[in-house]
Amino acid sequence: MGVLLLLSCEAGGESWDVGSVESYLTPAERRARAAQIRDAAAANGITQGWLLAGIADAETQMSHCWSELTWACMGPNSPDCGGGPVVAGAGDGPCALREGGLGMFQFDAGTFEDTLEREGDRILSIDGNVAAAVDFTVAMVIRSVYVDGVETDAQAIEWMNGVRVGNGRWDAWVRTVTHYYNGCRPSFSCFDSRYEHYRSNTAGVFAEMGEDFWDIPGAGFSAAFSAQSFPLASELFPLSPGETVSGYFDMENTGTDPWTPGETFLGTTEPRDVSSPLAAADWVSANRPATVDRVVPPGEVGRFAFTVQAPDEVGDYSQFFNLVQEGVVWFSSPRDDQLQIRVQVTRACPAGLGDVWECEGAARRRCDGGMVVRENCPGGCEGGACLDAPPEDRDGDGHNTSVDCNDDDATVFPGATDPCGDGIDQNCDGIDACPGDDAGSPDAGSPDASMTPTSGGGGCAAQRAPAGAGFALLMFVLVRRRRR
Repeated sequence: MGVLLLLSCEAGGESWDVGSVESYLTPAERRARAAQIRDAAAANGITQGWLLAGIADAETQMSHCWSELTWACMGPNSPDCGGGPVVAGAGDGPCALREGGLGMFQFDAGTFEDTLEREGDRILSIDGNVAAAVDFTVAMVIRSVYVDGVETDAQAIEWMNGVRVGNGRWDAWVRTVTHYYNGCRPSFSCFDSRYEHYRSNTAGVFAEMGEDFWDIPGAGFSAAFSAQSFPLASELFPLSPGETVSGYFDMENTGTDPWTPGETFLGTTEPRDVSSPLAAADWVSANRPATVDRVVPPGEVGRFAFTVQAPDEVGDYSQFFNLVQEGVVWFSSPRDDQLQIRVQVTRACPAGLGDVWECEGAARRRCDGGMVVRENCPGGCEGGACLDAPPEDRDGDGHNTSVDCNDDDATVFPGATDPCGDGIDQNCDGIDACPGDDAGSPDAGSPDASMTPTSGGGGCAAQRAPAGAGFALLMFVLVRRRRR
């Protein structure tokens, strides 16, 4: 049973109370929770999971469920908590306000509902809470003024994987966490105590579990894209049913371990190990297109050559790939959704179809190299040419921007009723005339009721006599009646 310290800091008018509370995780449960953090971090490319465990230990002593930290507030329910609530922060006022941070990493966007809307339901699970922490810490390393030369997610992960207690990146890491994760800057009075809190918890959880515990098998394997002979996924890759095309991916070994034929493979992803519809006879298996062509030391480029075979059915087929050290680890860089081949299977050209585009419903087609090539037309097809998409109707009144003189007001459109005297051209005819107005009188932007009619009667409104004249007339009538 450990003690969790809630440190005090004042910055920009905000303050946090000092207090001490107890966590109910036993040493064995702490070790199991640390393993969950380590493995979830590794699945997201972080081989130094103790960096995240140190944050979780500083925030909640790695407690994720309310049953592990009952002094706190109850958050939403989680299957990882036996269907019970996750731990929620108690420093944002009464628990009834539902405004505390959620889970062991204490994600907080306002109310519980605000936090779930921003982060998703994943933060209610342990793995999802860790994955969200990976996303946050990667982003803060990129932003950090204490870290140089990091501009991408891959660079941030690589930098984090190089942090060790006491090495050249250690102080920059603790400063980054204190500043960007906790929000306490060096100029704030809370900085020194918060810095020490994160430093001691992170170093402490590393030492508590031991160096061997945090060692991740396959941490020395990493890759970066170099080149490919297959068309990029953004380009059309048309094949006839059963047609085969050979090609390759070239990948650079950016890790510390060599790649070996028969051990290092290109594997299918999204999801991992899925049987691919593009598998050909030369694939190792339906989920392993190829092994590396030779022993590839760190810093060199290896080739993964294989053949793609089009399925028998017409349609679009997409397959993602990544590298895997068989039985050890999937390489996390590049990500699983980066290497892709997208094949469009088309039938052979029918008789009479030439190389000139012709319409096929809202699409068009033509013959190219003996195969039918199709292209969708957003605005329809006419004479083999794709038409532009029709003008939009923003206000939904059934009249688009080509005819609607105000497409942001559903009461204004051609044929609409045009009330007299409101100064608005509702029917888009360019005028806003009232009975008695000159024909074709343009709308000048002022109410037609102010216009003086050209004859004694009619019109939107008759010209009013001055108030003084009306009063004199009334007095004249009263005097005559009195004299009578």
